[in-house]
Amino acid sequence: MIDSDYHRMASWTLTEAAKLLGIPQHKLIHLCEKKVVVPDVRDARGRGSSREFSKRNLFDFAVALEMRRLELPVSFVQAVLRVLRSFEAEAKGVLGEFALPESLVASAAPRLILFIVDGERLYFRLDSPGAAPRFFGGVDIRHPRVRGRARQHLGVGRLEPAQADQVLSAARTRTEVDLSQIARELAARLPQG
Repeated sequence: MIDSDYHRMASWTLTEAAKLLGIPQHKLIHLCEKKVVVPDVRDARGRGSSREFSKRNLFDFAVALEMRRLELPVSFVQAVLRVLRSFEAEAKGVLGEFALPESLVASAAPRLILFIVDGERLYFRLDSPGAAPRFFGGVDIRHPRVRGRARQHLGVGRLEPAQADQVLSAARTRTEVDLSQIARELAARLPQG
């Protein structure tokens, strides 16, 4: 049986998540109903049941809220979060121990930037202290002008720095989302324990 104090520290209710993120509950409910964030701990199963979220879910909410602030459509945000999960698996294969958001707030943590190029292509840059930046991505996500489910992305792929520089410099538009900053801000809000 799981110790109730441990379980309490490892998960958050909808009310707790909304307070922690400083937003109304209905915004989190909307993201759950659109399957942008799927609760890792417990999903609602009808009227009167409640959702429970992991630390990773809180990070996903924080990323989704930042992207919505940038006025990106919900279906696009959903696709980005799926690609982020694929990136995490790819980074774990390259770096060994790597888990979001913990790996972005640990001591000597790498800096992770998400680039949205021309509104439809995703790249990640991972800057580790004392190492050359690593680039991942090139995943196409068509800007959803019509409703539809985000495609499942199984791999992200790595790029050579010169390839990445060429892609980023040739972009018509480039949006940068500092995922490390989002992780640090979230960690600062979480109860220490």
